[in-house]
Amino acid sequence: MAKKIIIAIIIIAALAGGGWWAWTTWGDGGGTAEVLGGSGTIEADEIAVSSVISGRILSADAQEGSAVTSGTTLFTLDGSLLALQVQQAEAGVKAAEAALAKVRADKGTQPEIDQAQARVDQAKAALEAVKVQQGYATVTAPLDGVLTQVTASIGENASPGKTLATIADLERLHVSIYVAETQIGQIKLGDTATIVTDSTNKTFTGKVTFIASQAEFTPSNIETKEQRVKLVYEVRLEIDSTDDALKPGMPADVTF
Repeated sequence: MAKKIIIAIIIIAALAGGGWWAWTTWGDGGGTAEVLGGSGTIEADEIAVSSVISGRILSADAQEGSAVTSGTTLFTLDGSLLALQVQQAEAGVKAAEAALAKVRADKGTQPEIDQAQARVDQAKAALEAVKVQQGYATVTAPLDGVLTQVTASIGENASPGKTLATIADLERLHVSIYVAETQIGQIKLGDTATIVTDSTNKTFTGKVTFIASQAEFTPSNIETKEQRVKLVYEVRLEIDSTDDALKPGMPADVTF
């Protein structure tokens, strides 16, 4: 009887060992390498457009969603006051030049001529400064891109630093993923990865341009492939493509 019990124990132990080996080899317990990568959202560099001077908006040609090129007029401000200042500065130049001519006609001393010439130069500089200010009454696009947001309209007042519109540079797209601290050592600046989206069958190439130096807790809207790891590092990749299929806001999967 004892012999039968011993044989049964040996059989059970063998079955248990075989089951454990099979589970660690083919099951969820091991053998399958963790894929290095993550999921993120396509983003574009955005530029806030603002006015250098204050003024009431007379026209607003900017429309959300429209493509613009560098130099495209977006807003026109009331330049009435600046026009008067230009006229005043032009009159100042004429007066200074007349004074200089009179000094020379009266055969003034060299110091008197130099002083009169300095007033002419000063008046001309003031005129150029006002003309530069007058040019700021037209607010133009600083780069090629797409207007993603327009926050000002006709009749409103523009002021320095106040955002009037936002332009996305679609030539410079990037995606950020969050990598577990157990994997971050495998990624280096300059590494390349494959990027895919649900909107197209095409694959794109991304280059690592930023790796966070400090870990952070997993963002609530990000699902990592290893949920047990709570600390992650942000990794940003610049996408090497100008394909119109990619748009800001699209979800993307990144695989190294």
